[in-house]
Amino acid sequence: MTVPLRAIFFDAGNTLIYPRVEELAAGLTKQGYPASAEDFYAAERAGKQKLDEWLWPQIRQGVVPRTIDHYYWGEYLKALVERLGVPEPERLPMMQRVAEGFRDITLWSLVLPETPPFLEKLRAQGYFLGVISNSIGTMEAQLNRVGLARHFDTVLDSALVGVEKPHPEIFQIALSRVPPCGIAPAETLFVGDTNATDMGGAQLAGLRGVLIDRVGAYPHATCPRITLLPELEQVLHSL
Repeated sequence: MTVPLRAIFFDAGNTLIYPRVEELAAGLTKQGYPASAEDFYAAERAGKQKLDEWLWPQIRQGVVPRTIDHYYWGEYLKALVERLGVPEPERLPMMQRVAEGFRDITLWSLVLPETPPFLEKLRAQGYFLGVISNSIGTMEAQLNRVGLARHFDTVLDSALVGVEKPHPEIFQIALSRVPPCGIAPAETLFVGDTNATDMGGAQLAGLRGVLIDRVGAYPHATCPRITLLPELEQVLHSL
């Protein structure tokens, strides 16, 4: 028997909100390294591939580190400066400058127009909605700034709970917040953009997972894969 879904949790960055990479690209261009949004998307694809290669073996063994985001961002930034042809002596300072840009939570303010009405639709259908984000302690405030926080019943920020996805503990904390006394993993869906971190973590914790892949990083994903949030509706019907 298929267990009906009662709750849907979402990743935040690159799922609900996106960084304004065009601004970062313009800054690099002014520094003499012509860049476009596609350079950042290519770096994202490369970083996600490297993360999969590093993290999936650990997930399959059932033992994962409590923090992993540093690995992804290191690979992402290396791929970016290599793609832009930054000379070796300048690469580390350039990576640090770009990293500072991404650490500014207000950079993550792009909300696709279809996102708010779709979240409203899910709430109207009776789902408990939440966010599980590997962030720096400011994600709930940022979701408030961009007008999305009101759609969610709870927001978990890894910096505040002390553990990052894909560790199952952060998913267990999320499940415990569903009233009246928590919810079973099988009744829960998680939507995120990173295969190893989000889908691997959901798998470890016993949740169903849907991968949102706006930049085409995972053409061969084995789990349900969408490119825009409203496509989730069809997945929900199939479940």
